[in-house]
Amino acid sequence: MSYVQSTLIISVYKDTEALGFILDSLKNQTVVADEIIISEDGQSTIMADFVATQKYRFPKLIHLTQVDDGWRKNIAMNNAIKASKNEYLIFIDGDCVPYRNFIQAHIENAQNGIVLCGKRFELGPKFTDKVKRHELSLSDIEKNFFWYLPAMIRDNARHPEDGLHFKSHNWISNMIHKRYVRHIIGCNWSCYKEDFLKINGFDETYRLPSEGEDVDPSWRFRGMGIELKSCRNNANIIHLYHPKRFSAIEGDINKVIMEKHRAENAFFCKNGIVKS
Repeated sequence: MSYVQSTLIISVYKDTEALGFILDSLKNQTVVADEIIISEDGQSTIMADFVATQKYRFPKLIHLTQVDDGWRKNIAMNNAIKASKNEYLIFIDGDCVPYRNFIQAHIENAQNGIVLCGKRFELGPKFTDKVKRHELSLSDIEKNFFWYLPAMIRDNARHPEDGLHFKSHNWISNMIHKRYVRHIIGCNWSCYKEDFLKINGFDETYRLPSEGEDVDPSWRFRGMGIELKSCRNNANIIHLYHPKRFSAIEGDINKVIMEKHRAENAFFCKNGIVKS
């Protein structure tokens, strides 16, 4: 595996409990991230206090905040990209816990001119509750996935097929990854920083969740000749259950913005890291 220096960017909003599970996983990765940036779309005192308790575990842990003024994730993420010191960027959401070899899988699949797109396995409410009460560890689920699978399906787990793990570049992975994918899943993806700068990062015009953090950069990457490739079942994450936090109406508002920009072929967005 060729070594690439990586920055892991974690998008968070107030949920210190889920972040704690993420950091526990990051401490036990087969390949550690060279830098971790906690990108907070807000300024929670509770989050700041919690992150301060974790600094001894992660010497290169950075916590970025901004005024809590509604959904402004794209602004927070662009600030994290600007602050990152390494050539390769890996993105996850603050409610998604990586498997042990998550960083390794992204790095060993990394390519210039390619965006790696992972998926997520979503735990149901009862299993999430067991994890939060420390009756069951996420590492147990990872190691004994097939044992727990029937009960997780009965608990309304979503996308259980994305909890299966295969080594990178073996024949199964090669079959799964033969075709390019349509768009990024915003909670699990990666790319070279220089490739993201070619499209000017996230478009800060989006002020509601959905579309702007995943579908929008996907078509802009393609417009700049950067393809989207799957790392599904190599770089796995477990999503902790919570009620849905946004509505279809918000997605519809964002689609209007995106279609306007598509009509203009605005691959390098005007309201990104660099402001036009």
